[in-house]
Amino acid sequence: MRICVPAILFVALAATLILSGPAHAEFRASSVKVDITPETPQWLHGYAPRQSTGVHDKLYHRIAAIDDGKSTFYLVASDICTISLKYYDDFCETLEAETGIKPEQIWWSTTHTHSAPHVGPQDLSTLFGSTLGDRFSIKHDTDYWAWVANVLVEGVKEAQSKLEPARLGIGIGEAHANINRRELRDGRIVLGENPDGPADKQLGLIRLERPDGTPIGLIANYAIHGTCLHGGNTQISGDAPGWTSAYVEEKLGAPVLFVNGAEGNVAPFPTVGNDITDPRIKSFEKTLGDPILALNESITETTADVSLATGKAVIETPRKEGLGWVDTLSEYSTVVDGVNQVRVPTYSLTINEDTVIWAAPLELFSEIALNVRAASPFKNTLYFGLTNGSLLYLPTKAAFAEGGYEPNVTVMTDQAEADFTEGVISHIKGLGEK
Repeated sequence: MRICVPAILFVALAATLILSGPAHAEFRASSVKVDITPETPQWLHGYAPRQSTGVHDKLYHRIAAIDDGKSTFYLVASDICTISLKYYDDFCETLEAETGIKPEQIWWSTTHTHSAPHVGPQDLSTLFGSTLGDRFSIKHDTDYWAWVANVLVEGVKEAQSKLEPARLGIGIGEAHANINRRELRDGRIVLGENPDGPADKQLGLIRLERPDGTPIGLIANYAIHGTCLHGGNTQISGDAPGWTSAYVEEKLGAPVLFVNGAEGNVAPFPTVGNDITDPRIKSFEKTLGDPILALNESITETTADVSLATGKAVIETPRKEGLGWVDTLSEYSTVVDGVNQVRVPTYSLTINEDTVIWAAPLELFSEIALNVRAASPFKNTLYFGLTNGSLLYLPTKAAFAEGGYEPNVTVMTDQAEADFTEGVISHIKGLGEK
């Protein structure tokens, strides 16, 4: 495992620049919500190929902007299954050309609903051949991709223009709307329900409010696969993350960004199969929506004295043998001592001295996020998954030995858990020493 030195130098420089600024710069924030519901049938992602036949509930970009007086940071949570790494990189180039906003200033996360399209070329799918049948053979709608990216640029501009004096508060709680999905059945691991397996139950919440206490928006963080609906459903939907945001927004009167956590081996609880009219869908209002509302009410102390610092580390770990690679993702691969390596970008955002948010373009197993949190020197540690693209799954070493779906849909080896955990902990501890 290697952590690239230039990335660590960047982290140190960013922290130094921010800490040397004015002590009490004005904090500002904004949030906007942009409709990205397709107007034409789309190929839905995450299960076997199927084309949408209608819209059950709308899809959105939800965008939050926060500004500590020295720099502005943008967070996007989109009701999309995934975006490709290359598409995120290209989007950042376009955004910077039009607005001057640099890539380190924006994270684009997806909720991972399986009742919505994927956006961007499925570069990594070509590596798996027939291993997963026709799962990655869905057709592309490049017009929809372009529209999603274009309206996101406009949404970011809107968020930039709406920045207003604000206060920030952070709350940490729990929700019980998920369950480990790696079930041992008839001697093999299948996608099911494993109540004895690990599942990250932490609910993180960032409250953005005006000086008078009225809400600007919420950023909610929880680990849950967007698979309440199964592969027979053909109605476009935000699934559990989207339903939860909509429910809380109705109560709050402001946008609610739902950012997924370490959902790699975690399912929603319950799942309802293919019936989008199943009344159990409403259960997420109580098991996830109400805990968000309660946690929001519990945040009684907010502050306008906010300092932000962004950072990035690149963690290298061996690539699965015989897998090959794709030219469009050359920057995410290298060779070290004759061994092909995957280069995993890992991002960080520190808020004052007590909170770190780290992010990666991964479907991460919950155990890894839990172990990082246990070792973190920060009071509050949150993981934002499927951020800035997707490098597919990062399972635990034990999962490779057990088998099952996820170890087949990874570009890494069973060494990845150790390499990645060590690299992220080192990165976060370095931030805590600043």
